[in-house]
Amino acid sequence: MTDSKKEIAREFVKEQRAYENKRKPLEAVWQRLYELVDPANAFITRKYSATKIWNEELYSTVASRSLPKFVAAMQSTVTPPNERWHRLVAPLRSLQSQQDITSWLEGVTDTIYDLRYRPKAGFNRSIIKIYDGYGVIGLGAMFVDEDRDGDGMSYEAVNLKDFYASLYSDRITIKKCFRKIVKPAWEVFENLRDKGIDPKSVIPDELQKRCEKDKLRELNLLHVVYKMSNKEIDENAMSISTADGNKKIIKYRYKGYLILNDAKEPVILETQHFFSCPYMLTRYRPLDYDIYSNSPSLQAMPDIQMLQRMRKSVIEGAEKAVDPPLLARLDAAFGGLMPIAGAIMPGTLDNDGNELLKPLRTGDNVNLGVDLEELITKGIEDFYLVPLYMMYYQEGKMTATEINQRAMERAMLMSINVFPIENELLSPMVMRELDILERQNKIDFSTMPTALKELREKGDPYCSIQYEGEQHKAQELIKANGIATTMQAATALSAFEPHIALAFKPYQCVQTMARANGMPADHLLSEADYNDAKEKAQELEQEAAAMQPVNTGVADVAAGVSAGYSNRLANIT
Repeated sequence: MTDSKKEIAREFVKEQRAYENKRKPLEAVWQRLYELVDPANAFITRKYSATKIWNEELYSTVASRSLPKFVAAMQSTVTPPNERWHRLVAPLRSLQSQQDITSWLEGVTDTIYDLRYRPKAGFNRSIIKIYDGYGVIGLGAMFVDEDRDGDGMSYEAVNLKDFYASLYSDRITIKKCFRKIVKPAWEVFENLRDKGIDPKSVIPDELQKRCEKDKLRELNLLHVVYKMSNKEIDENAMSISTADGNKKIIKYRYKGYLILNDAKEPVILETQHFFSCPYMLTRYRPLDYDIYSNSPSLQAMPDIQMLQRMRKSVIEGAEKAVDPPLLARLDAAFGGLMPIAGAIMPGTLDNDGNELLKPLRTGDNVNLGVDLEELITKGIEDFYLVPLYMMYYQEGKMTATEINQRAMERAMLMSINVFPIENELLSPMVMRELDILERQNKIDFSTMPTALKELREKGDPYCSIQYEGEQHKAQELIKANGIATTMQAATALSAFEPHIALAFKPYQCVQTMARANGMPADHLLSEADYNDAKEKAQELEQEAAAMQPVNTGVADVAAGVSAGYSNRLANIT
């Protein structure tokens, strides 16, 4: 490795340690949150140990039981696995009504969903882990890369303990990020060989010999990714040949280094280039003076700690009520006294039969503690959105109208939590997926509509993301309900104004109702095709109306002939 690369590795390791030292006070808070809410993952400031995956000092599990409900509420609202929660649409409104564009983008959307939700891709596992982090410390980080076999994408939720990032002033775009990784030596060697890199050419000889003797030895790696300057982007541009024989310039925007930080001196194992950042960082509720976030657990921390103390007091009170301390005279001697069921305890009465041993009366305060616990429990569950999760689970049956109203209410309450994750995580993730699919030739650009092809050739986005989660459907549902209500009112007015129905634009009304009900966009005719079909139908109706007199005349003649023939038969008879 050249001296310049050694200097780059040293500088990045030094910078990562500066980030780590700066964040240590916050990590102490994260550690405490995990100990109270998710003890099995409470290894922020301490090393993992299988004997420490539970907290022996934990008296109440309300927060631990609320966290899975919070995760379920987030997933069912933002990224429901059994529904389409986004689609690709044309970036310009003028193009969104063209059916060939809509159909082509629907096909690309289908490809993304097919590859994203393969079990091998790991998207569901990763997004659930991110929502877990959302609930505890308000943070989630995702790594999206190509599948090992080059067939689609792979997803990995990054442990925030090992992830450090700096953002641009928009507080969304990642400028630079560091990720500490621990992998066994055999996997590091295998990954290098798969990428055409000889481990002997990059790993120091001494360390390599130790790894060959112990292939399970764990190596400490540091993955650095940063956005290149415009000058670096031009310097790293590549020229490739396309299928039609033309030349195309490819410009990478991000650069990465995989650094081995286990030797005496850090060494660069691999240099990488990315079209888009492979890491995404999302915050539940960003802090004003930091890139990090507030969280349900942090907001509920006073109640969680109070509930721990109360639960401990209630338990101690219940123990005293069931097995109370005993009061005895100072001069009483109870050698070997065993106050157990069925025992005979000599010397506990005086000569007159008075008790020399009495239980301590602590009063009936246990029920008061239980009532206060229930009150605090409801408050904690509110922070974890448990009422929203349980909104549809009630006694009795709900009508369709009630379900729609509850869906709208839940969507409005969840919107403050949904839009940040869409902007910070999901939108960059979809763009990253498109980059990967394009490199793997999973998108058929030969059938791409001309209007989109022109945008792509100019370097402009050829699609945008339209989300269709619960909160977005609620917005369309309000419009659809408004259309239905207005039509009912117009029907009542038709007695006074027969042509009031002409005030509506029927096709636009149908489009809005289709979006509100989640109908696939390519299942509806375009407005131009609809108008053509309507004109043909009107022509057929006019032709049928023109033929009506002829048909009536023919029918009258046929009826007359039939009647005359019947009369002649009757006369003959």
